[in-house]
Amino acid sequence: MKGVERISVTIPKDVLNTLENIMKEKGIRKRSNAITKAVELFIEENKMLSRRGEEECVGTISYIFEHKKELLDRLLDLQHEYSHEIISTLHIHLDVEKCFETLVVRGKIEKIRELINGLMDMKLKNIGYKIV
Repeated sequence: MKGVERISVTIPKDVLNTLENIMKEKGIRKRSNAITKAVELFIEENKMLSRRGEEECVGTISYIFEHKKELLDRLLDLQHEYSHEIISTLHIHLDVEKCFETLVVRGKIEKIRELINGLMDMKLKNIGYKIV
């Protein structure tokens, strides 16, 4: 096949099992197709953040976290630190232990990148973002 490169990828068994289950649900027969789509999404999500830091952007950042006072305090401190970039928040209680939060952000890419990195440093679960 022209324009295609064969590579080898090592991933944890549980990730592979999850991938294969989702592939079955979606009717995807080839791992290569699923992995190509995942890589394309990863590239798309990160394209904007790799651009120059002075450009303006708008987007959302979503994550799930355990409802613990220490983590809540750290999240609030970070949100206050980036209060000029965070224009709105949505907080949902999933159950007694877990919360889902979405931040709507607007500002310079460099500041948004710093905010995302700060959230990732807290090892939040399922962090995702879409910046345009």
